[in-house]
Amino acid sequence: MPRFVWNGVGLTAPDNWEPAAIERDGLFLESDGVPVCELKWNSVQGSFSFEKHLKRLTKSHKQADLRGVPESETPEVWQASLASLAESGIRHQSFIWQTEVHRGIGAALHNPATGLAALVQFFIHRKDDEAVAAEVLASFRDHSAGKTIPWAMFGLTGRIPTGFQLHTFTFQPGHYTIKYWLPKSVRQAKLPPGKGAGTTLIFERFAPASVLLNGTDLEAWLRANLKDGPSEEMPFASSPGLVSWEGVSKGSLLRRALRREVHSSGRAWVTDTGNSILSVRASGVIPVDERQLIDICEAYELV
Repeated sequence: MPRFVWNGVGLTAPDNWEPAAIERDGLFLESDGVPVCELKWNSVQGSFSFEKHLKRLTKSHKQADLRGVPESETPEVWQASLASLAESGIRHQSFIWQTEVHRGIGAALHNPATGLAALVQFFIHRKDDEAVAAEVLASFRDHSAGKTIPWAMFGLTGRIPTGFQLHTFTFQPGHYTIKYWLPKSVRQAKLPPGKGAGTTLIFERFAPASVLLNGTDLEAWLRANLKDGPSEEMPFASSPGLVSWEGVSKGSLLRRALRREVHSSGRAWVTDTGNSILSVRASGVIPVDERQLIDICEAYELV
């Protein structure tokens, strides 16, 4: 069963479920083009009211008959899943909804330890969908706290150091890109990701490697194809199937005087299986040391 882990939260889904829409704080899953699950989340400060949360949800879904329900009105398998979440410290409130076309069951979740607030709902098309929904609900995890934060999507998995924020992402045939942003200071952290001073951490996958590298080598291909890659004067260290670089990009005298030099480091390699090129690179005013970069790369792989 595939596991989807995105921007601090994760769940395990049946093999035939796949993301139909991905947001910074949301996932919409389908099975053969049919909606099956929606997950949204954010971070809240202070107390959290399930009643207020469900009232807002009801107002935004005027076409549906939606109401919060006690656990006793939910399937037994659902109750067991809620109990397992409660053991991990997650508070919950179930709800059910009905439209002319669909019906569903869901839960508002809150983790007081991290401030995570999430809403997960499932579309129920057949009676046995309730058991599947309960199993997926039980797999929900809050990954927002820790020294490193995992992520997993579309056959890729990795870990990022805490403090990095999800910035942008694209999943196009043959080329996946996920960018994270580390602000330089607390003041910079109040700005949108990518604004102000900081460092960008980029994960990429290119495929098929056998076609992309036909008639060339990895270093030459990277220099020609990495968008916003290391500067031309940056030296590369190459070995069979692996290229790495580390240094300071040449900048203006003013940037150097203000100690705003751009540090650049990265590694790219051809996978043993999966016919892909994987790349991790960091660029910005906060250097990523060699050991940290190696740890990030070792966790980044095809699954």
